[in-house]
Amino acid sequence: MKKFVIVTISICMLAGIWGCGKKETEKVEKGTVSAEKKQTEIKLPEVKHEFIKNEQGFIVHMKDIKVLLKHLSASINQQDWEAIKQDTKKLKDASPVVFTGANKDALPVEFINLDVKFHLSALELIGACQERNKDKATAAFFKVVNSCDECHVKFNPKEASTSWFQ
Repeated sequence: MKKFVIVTISICMLAGIWGCGKKETEKVEKGTVSAEKKQTEIKLPEVKHEFIKNEQGFIVHMKDIKVLLKHLSASINQQDWEAIKQDTKKLKDASPVVFTGANKDALPVEFINLDVKFHLSALELIGACQERNKDKATAAFFKVVNSCDECHVKFNPKEASTSWFQ
């Protein structure tokens, strides 16, 4: 039971990757894209989060999760249960909170809560896949994706959706 709670907390921390939860005022730059059509381009400033101790390492881990989710999506569609088993093991071990390299006490509470949500969704996905039920696995998979998206909206607005794999 203790291991289940630790894994759950770790998974949920994955979801809240990109922000510190502080409200910051940012300047928005506007540039002209097309003078003829009077279109402008809005450039948001790059977001840096002080609670991520190793930003490059964190980004690598997040990209690994994206690749894993893309592969998992294809495996679920093909009902490749052995590949799904391997992917869900990797997903269970992923932890955005750990990937920050920071002490949990230094992280925003919302980030930790979103990580927990991610881990709970991942555990639901693992259970559905163990039943070899494609419909349940698909529904649980999208709960995982939605937990990622929710975190990205809050902490990584440049990439607010992971719908790229669909």
